[in-house]
This record gives sequence, C-alpha cells and structure tokens, in this order.
Amino acid sequence: MAEYNFKTGVSAGEYRAFLNSSPAYCFTQLPEWSEVKDNWAHDICMLYKYGVPAVGALLLIRHLPLGKKLIYSPRGPVGDFGDREAMREFAAELKKYAKKIGAIAVKIDPFVIRENYENQKAADFGNSFDETVSVMQECGFIHRGFSLDINAYFQPRFNMAVPLFNENGPIDSAGFLKAVPKKTRYYMGSFHNSKGIEFIKADPDDDLSEFVRLLGQTEKRQGISLRNEEYFKKIRHAFGDRAVIYYARMHLDRYVEYLEGLIAKKQNIPENTRKLDEARALIEEKGNTVNLAASLVIMPDPQAKLKIAEYLYAGSDLSVLSTLCASVGLIYAGVCDSIDAGCDYFNLGGVDGSFEDHLSKFKIKFVPHIFEYVGEFDMPVDKIMYLGFEKLLPAAKKAIKKIRK
Repeated sequence: MAEYNFKTGVSAGEYRAFLNSSPAYCFTQLPEWSEVKDNWAHDICMLYKYGVPAVGALLLIRHLPLGKKLIYSPRGPVGDFGDREAMREFAAELKKYAKKIGAIAVKIDPFVIRENYENQKAADFGNSFDETVSVMQECGFIHRGFSLDINAYFQPRFNMAVPLFNENGPIDSAGFLKAVPKKTRYYMGSFHNSKGIEFIKADPDDDLSEFVRLLGQTEKRQGISLRNEEYFKKIRHAFGDRAVIYYARMHLDRYVEYLEGLIAKKQNIPENTRKLDEARALIEEKGNTVNLAASLVIMPDPQAKLKIAEYLYAGSDLSVLSTLCASVGLIYAGVCDSIDAGCDYFNLGGVDGSFEDHLSKFKIKFVPHIFEYVGEFDMPVDKIMYLGFEKLLPAAKKAIKKIRK
C-alpha cells in the first residue's frame, strides 16, 4: 500500500495550485466559492500520496438541528477516480473527519461527465463516468441515481456548454458564428450594432441595482426566485474582475435614426412608424439610454488546464423592445470575450435532462455540448439521523438545496 497522509485546513493557495494541476474542475471547488457561500462553514481537505497531493475537496458545512451537520462538496472531490486505492483512503479519512465534527452525512457530486455524449467529441475531463460510479460505491458512497429532473439534486445533472473549439482546434468569433444556425446568427453582431445596442461590461463600482432589477423582471415572468443584491456583491468581491457583469444597453437616439432611415427608404412604413413612435415615447419616459438585459459570467482561473467560462445569471426586461433579442447578443458578447481569454467552453448552465424545458429550447440554439454529470453520492455517517434527514425532514432538505447556484 502506498504512503498516504490526510490533512484538513489546507490553505487556499495550495488547493488552488492543486486544482490548476488537475485535468478539469468546476469553479465551485475554488476557495473563492466558500466566500460566496458564507452562510455555510467550510474546510479544505487533501489526501497526499507519497507527499504529493492526490485527492482534494472544498467542503461546505451546514449546521442542522440538534447540533448536527451536513458536509457537501460542490462538484467535488477532485482527483483521479481511477486510483481506487487513493479514493478508498480519501473516503475513509473523510468519514473519520465527518464523525469528528458531528456530520450526519457527506454529499458529493464529482465534476465528471459522460464521455462523448451522443458522439459530441467533448474535451477530456480526465475521468471515466462509469468507473467513477463504481469506485465511489466501493468507497461506501450511495449513488443517488440518474434522474433527468433539473431539481432532483443540489446541482442540475445536465448542463449545456458551447464548445469554443472544433476538430481543427480553438475557434475565433467567426468560427462560432459559422457554427450556430442562421436564425441564431441573425441576432448577433451587426443586427444589434445597427440599431444602437451595445454590450458593455459594468464598472467595478456599479452598485448592481440595475442588474438586480433586470433579473427581477425574469423572476416575475417565470415565477422563480434567484438571488438578492448582496449575493451578487459577494460574487464580485470573491472573484474580482473575473466576475463580469454585462449590460445590453440601447441608445434610443441611434435607434430612432435607424428607423427614420428605413422609413426614408420606404421600407415597411406602417410597422417602422409604429416602432419609431415607441422609441420616441421611451425617450420621453426613460431618457436616451435604457438597459434591455444583463448577465453575469465568471471567467476561469487563467492557470486552469481546462478553461470554462460560466454564464451564471441573466435577466431581461421584455416590456421594452423585446423583439430585438438582446439576450442572444449578451451570450455572443460573453462567447467572444471567452474566446479571447483562451477558454475551451462557455457554459450556459443547467437544463432539464428531458431537454423539453424552456431553458433547453433557448440554449440549444447555440449548438452546445451536453454535460451529463455523474450525479450525487451520499456517505451516511450517522445512519439514523441521515434516514431522518432523508425521509422525515423534507422541509430542512429543501432549505439545504439553496446551495444551488
């Protein structure tokens, strides 16, 4: 048996270096994520093999009633799941740690995706889907199944992510435009520029009230609850200039000029006259500039081997010029910046595994790869309390799910 050493309280710098030496990891394993989730306690643990980091995990720790705790590693642990001996040692030591702090269970959902989902030729994430399930079960974890439901687990088990490469290597913005369908491509670039819409990055001192207002419009339409202003301030503080907020900003005077030009050319005069009247009324009501939509993207650590930009949140005000499809332009702006940053993927985030939900129908327009994650695993530590948590405390369980990004 190899020589192992398990350590908790690992420094953020050491763990970040370990992550960046790994084939792939999710941003929710970065130490910065614990700053965002500051309503959870946290720790970082590492297993060393012959003195070299082999397996690691950012652990979020939720306090439960009766002095108990739940440990959750979001998209963790990180390591070579094919090294069965190391994984068994890591699991055994993690269980000892969980018992020591009074945790009823350890929940994990490794950043492992099904290889070549429907022959899509995805990037190499470094681990086998089927082997990971087998190894984690050998280590005493219970696999929670392969549900397609977007709400079945703490994190969606399916994501759609735009590949920023093809069979010939990295693509540029022209390559991306060539890859997407004509109907999607129509609403990118010159379509918005000609009408006075620009896609800008928020200033560092932006108070985020406008960003939250636009997200609130989406919340009302879809009957969902996202996050408050304080939460987004935590993200910006934790990730710094890698947390990028985009606005789709309309300059109404340029839009008026565009419409007047169409009318002068006698193009669709009744419809363009209606739009012109609407634009002039908006100037009277809101002034010359108005934000149509906004998004938040977290850019990857520049040292990461597999670089994934995360399109975390977006919102739009469809009461204003909704036919201009500003949300499509926001994604195009984020994709272009991600290409410039050398990213491999622009992750559009979670979808239902049926691909029949409204999110899937919008995101599929960008010709994404499907990330089917291996799913959640639970390691019961206090079996009686764990069963109670699973079967008798659904309200508490629902509250815990607020970890979802």
